[in-house]
Amino acid sequence: MGDIIKNIKEFIWDVVGYLIPGFLLILVFNLVFSPSVGIKNEFLIEWTQFNDYLIIVLSYILGYVVYSLTILKVRTQDKILNNLIRRFPKHKNTILNYKSDGWEEKFKNSATFHNAVSFLKENGYKKADEMKINEIRNILMSRNPSMDQKVYTFMFRSSLFDHISTILLIVLFLVIIQFIFSFWNIYFLKTTPQFKIIYVVFLLLIPQLGRCKRIFFPIAKRIPFSNTK
Repeated sequence: MGDIIKNIKEFIWDVVGYLIPGFLLILVFNLVFSPSVGIKNEFLIEWTQFNDYLIIVLSYILGYVVYSLTILKVRTQDKILNNLIRRFPKHKNTILNYKSDGWEEKFKNSATFHNAVSFLKENGYKKADEMKINEIRNILMSRNPSMDQKVYTFMFRSSLFDHISTILLIVLFLVIIQFIFSFWNIYFLKTTPQFKIIYVVFLLLIPQLGRCKRIFFPIAKRIPFSNTK
């Protein structure tokens, strides 16, 4: 019975985790796109008969699109930061603060990590000191399932911050594309002064969303290490 409940919880987290970013993308697009871009209801089928279901299904599918773009964003950012570290080694510690896995290097030197390694060695994992952080973390989580809820909560918050910043980046990317095509009088985004201010606000929000993500993500990763038993 416990496994069934756990699987249901994981399924719900999975659905909600993709549904919310996808639905937010629809809302943002509905906000910024020009009305002339919309598709009429009589396109191919009678869309009005499926509106409620289509929004849910479309939100879930678009959630995967946002997720894949978030991965691309993170990997691109990390590559750029790795290049900066090679070019400016004196500023390595500062640059690491902005990498997705930058927290790991500091965490490996912490007493919490060393205690977790010692705990695993005492419990039969003789090569624990050769394991990666995620490998140790997975073992600790499997030994203490009660931590799952707390881990999922912080990971969900981290992912949500990340996905929101991705959606705002998509809008800003579209703004750049529209600026290029505006020389041919092609417009697909709203361009009133109010929306120009909104686009600037989006730009200012992205760094703050990134900071919040970098707060919650390490917490979600470190939680299993804080309770070794």
